[in-house]
Amino acid sequence: MSNKSEFRKRLLAGEELFGTFIKTPAHQVVEVLGMTNLDFLMIDQEHTPFDAGTIDRLILAGRAADMPMFVRIQQNTATGMLGPLDCGATGVVVPHVATPEKAKEIGDGGRYMTGRRGFAGTQRAGGYGTKPMADYIAEADGETVIIAQIEDVEAVENIEEIVKNENIDAYFLGRADLTVGYRASSTSDKIVLDAVDHVCNVVRGAGKRLAAYAKADEKDYLRALGVTMFTVGSEHNLLLSGAKKIKSDFS
Repeated sequence: MSNKSEFRKRLLAGEELFGTFIKTPAHQVVEVLGMTNLDFLMIDQEHTPFDAGTIDRLILAGRAADMPMFVRIQQNTATGMLGPLDCGATGVVVPHVATPEKAKEIGDGGRYMTGRRGFAGTQRAGGYGTKPMADYIAEADGETVIIAQIEDVEAVENIEEIVKNENIDAYFLGRADLTVGYRASSTSDKIVLDAVDHVCNVVRGAGKRLAAYAKADEKDYLRALGVTMFTVGSEHNLLLSGAKKIKSDFS
């Protein structure tokens, strides 16, 4: 079995999974990081200049390296999810899922048999028409990972209802946006910490998985919250730290 096909099983089983954001619209970045032992890469369409063609090429590069590929989409709609999934993404992270209605929209948008995902079997995910319809539907429903980003005050208030959606696999903590939403000064302010604690308690209680953007010095805190999917920095961070190390190594 490929890493892509096994990823959802590993996530739901609670295995710790580590990846990084991709913020540069160049497939070579994915090719290089595809040679590492990371568990996944996450294209950040939400905050960087990725068009549909570029996302398609980056997903292709990831699949060639058997690297599970996620897209944090820009448009938090079922339509916004469809393109990356049809291109063969392992899953999507959907920003600003703040209501049960939005959770239902994205949950339905990621599944065929238990949702309302628009069907096409002639794209990459469907093997360009070579997979029997029933086989492809079963494969897609079994392997596609749907992650809702919880980053609004409204989402914290609605989290008990949001987690009832059976089609969503995990919840990504958007601590920076929560900080802004609560008009706090940092992610370590008590009001933010309390909100994050509440979200994590509800998600764990519902038997769902937690994901987060992470720094190495936060690993103990995030593990205590129940986070098992860690997106650590980005290739920008790797470039900066690597470049600094070149000179320090010769000092």
